[in-house]
Parts: sequence; structure tokens; C-alpha cells
Amino acid sequence: MPKLKDIDVNYDQIKDLVYQLAFEKKMALIKEIVKDRGYQESFYHFTESLAKKYDIPDMNESELDAYLHE
Repeated sequence: MPKLKDIDVNYDQIKDLVYQLAFEKKMALIKEIVKDRGYQESFYHFTESLAKKYDIPDMNESELDAYLHE
């Protein structure tokens, strides 16, 4: 079976395939993806850049929750 890295697949094709999965399979896929250290680092950097872009101050979890739901 070929690896996806070797195939030209666009985001919409992947999204359509994931939408066809049963809920349990989607959750299993998400769990597997977030185990990847590269994903965790990229997610951390992405959220840091969003905080800087939108000038969101440092907050604890409850403060941030209240801030985001205003």
C-alpha cells in the first residue's frame, strides 16, 4: 500500500474520507494523530502564534475559558 506522502492528496479529499468514518473510527484517528510529538509541537506553536496575533494575555484555564466565551 503506498504511503500518503508519495501521493498527491488535497485537504478536501482527506476531509471527505474522514467524514465517512464512524464516530469511533474518527476518535481513534484523532487519538493516533495527537500521540505524534511533531503534531503536539506544531499545535503548541500554532496556538502561541494565535495568542500573539490576537493579543490574548497569559491566563489560567478558567480565566481563558471565561475570556473565550464572552
